[in-house]
Amino acid sequence: MISAFSRGYKKLFNKKMTKIENREALIVTGLGDYSLADTFECGQAFRFIRISPDDEGRKNAIGEKYDGYVEYMTVVGERLIFVGQKEAGELIFFGITEDEFDSVCVPYFALDIDYAEIKRDILRNTDSEFLMNAAECASGIRILKQDPWEALFSFIISQNNNIPRIKKIIRAISAAYGENLAEKNGLSECPVKCLCCNKNGEKLDTSPCASCGICYSFPKANSVSDAPELLLDSHPGFRYKYLVDAAEKVSSGAISFEKIIAENSYEYTVSELIKIKGVGEKVASCASLFAFSNLEAFPIDVWMKRAIDEYFGGKLDYKALGKYAGVAQQYIFHYIRKLSNIV
Repeated sequence: MISAFSRGYKKLFNKKMTKIENREALIVTGLGDYSLADTFECGQAFRFIRISPDDEGRKNAIGEKYDGYVEYMTVVGERLIFVGQKEAGELIFFGITEDEFDSVCVPYFALDIDYAEIKRDILRNTDSEFLMNAAECASGIRILKQDPWEALFSFIISQNNNIPRIKKIIRAISAAYGENLAEKNGLSECPVKCLCCNKNGEKLDTSPCASCGICYSFPKANSVSDAPELLLDSHPGFRYKYLVDAAEKVSSGAISFEKIIAENSYEYTVSELIKIKGVGEKVASCASLFAFSNLEAFPIDVWMKRAIDEYFGGKLDYKALGKYAGVAQQYIFHYIRKLSNIV
């Protein structure tokens, strides 16, 4: 279903290279109501940090000039990606070539998918006023195309956990196994201006960076299976044995992501992933939606149960929402959290 949109993705947006405050920038426009903040902050991913404005409201150079500007750094594979937004439908990527944009950013940020058509398809399949309102409120959300192993591992960690702690555990695990990508790319200063990392123009010291973990690559499955004890310092709790089992099954080939991708089936994806100890329908559905492009996947957690009970009479046939039910799930999830003043 994605490939139908992917074939002509360049028709979905415009792009141009420029400079903003001495930073090489690639500006992408024509993205409809794409909301960078809603996409990152909706609970689908954990490897990002907002760098402008920061938690104390400080803005960087572009932020001072662009009212309402927000910028994030995220880790995609072996790349640190810096992306900002001033207004809906426009993304600004910094320090990236057009080739890197096409190969990394287009798929990861779902820029090759026509979400206006997806929204129309969802609304054709419902008469729920609540869902219609949710679709309007959350229509700027896009499903990020995440790495299967990283998404599976992250959602195992998410069980009975909150987002700040999930991010903290993932950063600690990444620092324990991964590579310092800021150092690898020759950066002389912490790119996210963390006090523990900023060396005032000197070569980055990997010791303080390891206490932060934001800029580290995600560990490979075989690295975890070879040295599972390194997980312990991140305090994963009961999830430890689940993470180890996942690493062992993936690294051994008992769970084949290549086969899952080739099957391109939500049911098959779930049936394979639940073979991993501690992975149930919810975790498997999250991985299906956020990593394997099964856009019909409909994860149900406590927020979705609350929404179904309060606004759908305790029953919601998600299959009736069609092949993009997972996007509808994100609309509902975001909307009910907003109604509950959860950001």
